[in-house]
Order: sequence, then structure tokens, then C-alpha cells
Amino acid sequence: MNRTDVRTLQRFLAKSGSYRGKIDGLRGPKTRTAVKATLEAHADLVPAAAAAWSDRRRAVACLQLACRLKTIEVGPIDGLWGPQTEYAAEVLATIQATGQPPAPWRDQQPLDANPNGWVREAELHQALGSPTRKPPMVVVPCPWQLCLAWDLGAHPSGIGCHERVAESLTRILSRVNDHYGPERLRDLGLHRYGGCYNKRRKRGGTAWSTHAWGIAIDWDPAHNKLKWGRDRARLAQPEYDTWWRLWEEEGWVSLGRTRNFDWMHVQAAKL
Repeated sequence: MNRTDVRTLQRFLAKSGSYRGKIDGLRGPKTRTAVKATLEAHADLVPAAAAAWSDRRRAVACLQLACRLKTIEVGPIDGLWGPQTEYAAEVLATIQATGQPPAPWRDQQPLDANPNGWVREAELHQALGSPTRKPPMVVVPCPWQLCLAWDLGAHPSGIGCHERVAESLTRILSRVNDHYGPERLRDLGLHRYGGCYNKRRKRGGTAWSTHAWGIAIDWDPAHNKLKWGRDRARLAQPEYDTWWRLWEEEGWVSLGRTRNFDWMHVQAAKL
């Protein structure tokens, strides 16, 4: 149970009226008093032995109780911090922040559309030529202001990409902007542009990267690092579901959505 989880607990306690302190993630006297009052108020759901538990264990039990009251599957109210409690606490935090539980990501499958006829990675040499030669490039304007991820004071005018993908990229950026709007896109970190064309091989591999053909784009790399999975990557969160759907409807592929790594990366090539 870390400070984030304690803040989730404090928000529950504050909403129930038993806590009037700061939402600071610290289990101080006010939090302990509110936990005690809440456990006593729901004694029918809490083991009688809870009165003798440590303060930390009672706080965990209170957070488990909060999840139970929100009909989140949390397991027994035993004050023990395990994977089920950790996940339930994350669900509760999402409800507190958005008013609804997170989307059931394990049930979702990326779209397998391909309206533009993107070829598979293995066919890129034949279809687009050698990656050692710079491809025919077009700069696609972006409807919202971009910042270079490694230099936030620099604002590129658009995204330089292979001419083959320019029309599709234009449609996607327009639809993304219409859905989220520039302010929300900035809040989500989607103004942090990590580049498109880059003549290099795959990081951690020997094959040529799809960036070498100018058909892949990285977004917000600092918060979606190469080896991060959905437990850490920002772009794996539910608020980005529409973002990914708009790309997938044009046939672009997210490595995060399909392989659960390199969540920054989206490409106009099938795997």
C-alpha cells in the first residue's frame, strides 16, 4: 500500500464524511481516526479480529471495504495487501477520477482493419525499396501544436512521413483533433512528438525499423518507454482507447496493443 493507495483511501473517507484532512497519502492521526470509525460503522462486513490489527493492516482493510461497497471484486476483507487488493484499489481510483471503472482491457482486441492495403513488415523492402535510401517524404501538418519530446521548446510544423502514408495520417490527425481537442491532447501528452523518419534498425533487434521507411511514429516516449508494458505505459490507459481506435481504423498497428511493449510506437505496416 503506497501513498497513491492511501490517497484513494482518503478520498473514500472524505466522501463518506469521516475524514476532513488533506488528501496527502499519509496515514496520520486524522486518517487513522477515520479508518477506525469507518470499520466500526461497517462491523458486519469486517472480521471481529480487525480491532487488534496494526494501523497499516486496518487501513488496508478499510480500502478493501471501500472497494466492496463499490461492488469491486476485492476478495476477503482481511487487511492483507495482495494482487487482488492492489487491482481493486486501482479500479476504485479510476472510478474516483473518471466516474466509471476502467475498460476491461483483457477483453479488447485491436482492430484488424486494413483499408489502405499496408503491407507486412517482411514485404517492406519489396514494396517501398531499400531502407538505406531516404524515402519520398511529405510533411503532414498537425492540427494541434506539437513539441519535440526531447526538446519541448521546439515546435515542428508537422510530421515528415513517407508519401505513401500521408493521406491516411492526415485523416487520423484530423479525427483525433476533432475528438479530443487541442487542450485535452496536451493534457494527455499527445503533443509530445517522438519522431517519424529515422534510418536505423530496431532497438533491441537486427531488422530495419519501420521508421527507416518513414511509416512509423513515436508519441510521448518519456512516458511510454520501449520495455514498459500496460502496467506502466501512459498510452495503455483507458483514456487513450479512442486514440488507438482511430489509428486502427486506418490499418495502423500499435506495438503496445498487439505486443504489450513499445507503447509509444504506431506504424503503417502489418506485423
